[in-house]
Amino acid sequence: MAQPTVSTSRSAAHDRLAYFEVRGLFSAFTYRIPLNLNQRVTAIIAPNGSGKTICLRLINSLFTQQWSFFSDLDFESVHYRFESGFRVTISHEPRSEEGEEAATSLGIVFKVEHPTGEAFDWRPGPTDPKIIRTLPLERYINYLTRRSLNQYVHDYTGASYTYLEAVEAFSSALPQGFRHAIYGEMPPVLGRLVGNIDCHLIETQRLLILRDEVDDAPYRSSRTQRSSLAIARKAQLLKTIIAKDLTAYAALSQSLDRSFPKRVINLQSILDPENLKARLAMQDEKRASLMLAGILDSEIDDPVTLPEGNLPDAISRVLSVFAQDTEQKLDVLTKLQTRIELFSELIRERFSSKDVVVSKESGFEITFRNQRIPLDALSSGEQHQLVLFFELLFELRENALILIDEPELSLHVAWQKKFILDLQRIIALNQFDVILATHSPQLISRWNDLVVELGKVDEE
Repeated sequence: MAQPTVSTSRSAAHDRLAYFEVRGLFSAFTYRIPLNLNQRVTAIIAPNGSGKTICLRLINSLFTQQWSFFSDLDFESVHYRFESGFRVTISHEPRSEEGEEAATSLGIVFKVEHPTGEAFDWRPGPTDPKIIRTLPLERYINYLTRRSLNQYVHDYTGASYTYLEAVEAFSSALPQGFRHAIYGEMPPVLGRLVGNIDCHLIETQRLLILRDEVDDAPYRSSRTQRSSLAIARKAQLLKTIIAKDLTAYAALSQSLDRSFPKRVINLQSILDPENLKARLAMQDEKRASLMLAGILDSEIDDPVTLPEGNLPDAISRVLSVFAQDTEQKLDVLTKLQTRIELFSELIRERFSSKDVVVSKESGFEITFRNQRIPLDALSSGEQHQLVLFFELLFELRENALILIDEPELSLHVAWQKKFILDLQRIIALNQFDVILATHSPQLISRWNDLVVELGKVDEE
């Protein structure tokens, strides 16, 4: 069916996944997962081997455009429903299994349905299967070796990829437009639906890596090295984030300073002494909290002390504008401060006898009895928690979707009991959705209303 001309509403531009369903998984299972859009956390539980991790990967593969995952998996159909009413269904079609067509044919079809009922199909794949002869991957990626027409091997890790898997795994190293040549033009409506949700899958044994893996040099073969680098990178990233916000703070300060005399002259309403004193005191407290959070230095913007008695109108006029300007400048740093304070609180609650110190010079450091501890000397559980919370607080786009497989790994029971509550505290600041797959009764014990059960877990 030809693609109809449809318009996407503003709600579609800020869409969220509301429902997921896979039918005939491994020719045996059908699972339905309605997302908890109000509390923004959905926990799925299922017996071992029943495919709950596959469900997470099916969701992730749509939003990260890993089409080859659908191609190779045994299922009847996969369904996604969005908050705006859009629907996407993916199913299999017959495909050739020989020669060049096997390397580039996916054998899957997307059906996209508009809330009005209009629908169209899209079949990703090249119009000419001989395209792999003109677009050999080894021409652009020198650490991949071709073993056969449809098989590549990573020279350093030994990992094996089909042609399409390699295209998806190393697309950042390929020329712009490479994917388009392989898969064809994605319909704009589908592109908006999958592009508006910033999806991240955090799998077991990969919690310490998170996004850093895609930034590492592709030839780095040691996962241990990546893990120990990940936590250090977070510290450097926080340093960069603080510097960026301080630059915005300085730019606003300069702008306000330039117009200060004119605004003093044109001021229509002067603050009365009591109101002025209260606002300046509140700003002093705000400034002190920004210093405590490691954002401002103690010498920046020293507080103003009002003289006793009545103030001349001219001084009141100047201080009224000063108070308004100071409030605007400090507000630039409020969002960052709130995230740093929650980050520090969450880490301190978990790191027994250790403290986290945030500063614009180092990003953050961990100390024990005022002595700095190397970040890679932290336990795996501590690194896991620190990196995960940092990612969720500082690195996500609004409307992100986070998929976490077995978050209880490396967490002792006390941390498991707090995990969902802490997630909700972070979500209150950043507004993202979480689907987690777990076996831990401690993790979900207080949150039965968030649980979606796939199969009879008590029969395991």
